Amino acid sequence: AAPRAVFAQPLQAAELRLLKSQLNPNFLFNALNGLRALIADEPARARDAVTQLARTLRYTLASGEEDLVSLERELEMVDDYLELESLRLADRLRVEREIDSAARSVRVPIMLLQTLVENAIKHGIAPLKEGGTLRITARVVEKNLILQVVNPRPEDSASMTNEGVGLRNASERLRLLFGARASLHLDLSQASQATAEVRLPL
Repeated sequence: AAPRAVFAQPLQAAELRLLKSQLNPNFLFNALNGLRALIADEPARARDAVTQLARTLRYTLASGEEDLVSLERELEMVDDYLELESLRLADRLRVEREIDSAARSVRVPIMLLQTLVENAIKHGIAPLKEGGTLRITARVVEKNLILQVVNPRPEDSASMTNEGVGLRNASERLRLLFGARASLHLDLSQASQATAEVRLPL
């Protein structure tokens, strides 16, 4: 079932469009650098990466037209994003997924999960010399969709404590779309781990 979005007044709708426009990932430059390195040595992989980048950019542009998409569709975009990040991080980036079948059809704010994943890599996994495992889970509990992104992070780093523009925007988008019925919480209570959790009403 689709979440029942709160009706947005014109000002709120304009604000929502602005917030979404700020979510364009800066990973584009990293992806292009990774592509440049692949072109001579691994042309087949470079062609695949160009396709993934094109799909990612098309999806990002679609965020200006749509507010909600199925989690299944969002996961497809995240998969492309992760493949592009792997050009830079290689085996330093490992991914685990646990997605309940009931969660896949739930409609979520477009670019929401991507924002959580990008934040986890930028502030958690990328700064670690050994990298780490990104864990994505989604389940339906008591008429709510619960999304979690868990990642390791440097123990001496305060880079995630202020959440960053992406997570603040995501929280604001949830407020505009669902009011108080949705939430985003970043748990930094463990020194070497961060957990971002989103709750959405069905």
